[in-house]
Amino acid sequence: MKPFLLILPALFLSCALNCAELDFDALNQSAKDNLINLINIDTSQPEPQETKALRYIYKKLNKYKIDWDIYRTEKPRGNLIAVLKADKELAKRNEKPLILISHLDTAAIQDGWTLPPAKATLKDNRIYGLGSTDAKNYAAINLTILTRLSKGDFKLNRDIIFLFTSDEESGSEKGIKFLYDRYPEKLKAGYALNEGGGVMKNEDGKIPVDILFVEAATKMYMDILVTAKGDGGNASSVGANNAIYKLSQTLATIESYQPLYKFSPLAKTFFERIFPYQDDDAQTTLKLLASEDPLQAQQTAKIISEDEFFKTQISDTITPTVLTSGTEANTAFNEASANLNCRLLPQSDPMAFVDELSALFAEDENVTLTVIERPEIPFPQPPASFDDPLFKAIEKAAEQTFPGILVLPGLTPASSESEFLRRHGVITYGIGPLLQENGNGPHQPDESISEKDFFEQLKLTFNIVLNLVTDPQPENKASAPKPETNEEDEAREPVQDDFLPIIQEGAAAI
Repeated sequence: MKPFLLILPALFLSCALNCAELDFDALNQSAKDNLINLINIDTSQPEPQETKALRYIYKKLNKYKIDWDIYRTEKPRGNLIAVLKADKELAKRNEKPLILISHLDTAAIQDGWTLPPAKATLKDNRIYGLGSTDAKNYAAINLTILTRLSKGDFKLNRDIIFLFTSDEESGSEKGIKFLYDRYPEKLKAGYALNEGGGVMKNEDGKIPVDILFVEAATKMYMDILVTAKGDGGNASSVGANNAIYKLSQTLATIESYQPLYKFSPLAKTFFERIFPYQDDDAQTTLKLLASEDPLQAQQTAKIISEDEFFKTQISDTITPTVLTSGTEANTAFNEASANLNCRLLPQSDPMAFVDELSALFAEDENVTLTVIERPEIPFPQPPASFDDPLFKAIEKAAEQTFPGILVLPGLTPASSESEFLRRHGVITYGIGPLLQENGNGPHQPDESISEKDFFEQLKLTFNIVLNLVTDPQPENKASAPKPETNEEDEAREPVQDDFLPIIQEGAAAI
């Protein structure tokens, strides 16, 4: 049987329904300037100080006379909300608002950068810099959409809430979680568009069709500490009952353990959508995956799981991440531990998962498992179907931007702010630019995005927004906007790291 290959990437083409009304070249320049300026503001963990980036954003909004509010737990850690209101007549329809969300903090600066991480570098038609793919590219595009739509020549059928947040990379305690705890009324919405997905291209023949992967759910995050006990003492005299050897044997047992595969409605949709693009052998295997015989379905799932991406859709996973034991080179410590980072399917029972894992060592009193971090239950479940207005807007925009592309909803193992939105009943999807297989991606040295992919991300996002928030008016199109006279020059001004006056929580700009 031919191997399953699904590593996802887009063609660069047409426009949205209102594309004739938009100067995408000017919008692209504005978005690119926003991205460069945001990269030039260091908001890396562990002390991101996102308010510095908010300064750039609110100065831009002030030029467009757009009201905004900043909410924060402490002065350096701000979150900004700006709202474009629906047209007064169309607002009577009470369409649920859309949230466009992007976080401003980035991962910590890793070793291995050959270019300055907190200074944008344009090289070989790529934009290098920390946050260029996670997630200052989203912030730059959302800011461009906000300033363009603020001109008022598009009649919005619903409010759009633009949300620039803090602390996503370390759990969102000072970001969206704080906002929902303190100001839930500010985030009342029906739909949200976030990071999490991306484009996969068929340029090298690894996949049968171009794909827009849409994140429709995330996995649960869980940390378990496994501890093995042994004899301690001088390293010259401790025998075979060594805690580190015991831990290695324990980890080998865990490595060979495979939780039962699970087939959620989302997983079924995922495989149904890729089915027509598989060869005969792969289609036969996918049919067996849907077998009513549980044993046959599990055996088929094991075969399919040789593809790591497929495995994420149907399996809980366990990855050792941190090992600890003694601190002296000449002394054997009597305990050795490993952190197990577990990513569980939305329908999994976390404590049942722990019980099943613990059962592997039920007869061994020298091995213990302790839950360090557990997910909050109930966990948001994937949509039962994909007939909501936002997903339809995504499908339409995908075809407008990348004709012939397959729109594929699925889940990602990565955590994001989408979990908090979904917990509050907001239908949330994640999109993004080209998904990079190797190097230069999120959290990697020399993180970068190609200018072409960034332009395509801008068009895709704007198309989605227009499809959802504007009504088609083919016979009464707005005139094309006049080119900006000052926006590009203003965007290129270096952002001064001067003192930011205290902004009270919820205080609107004047």
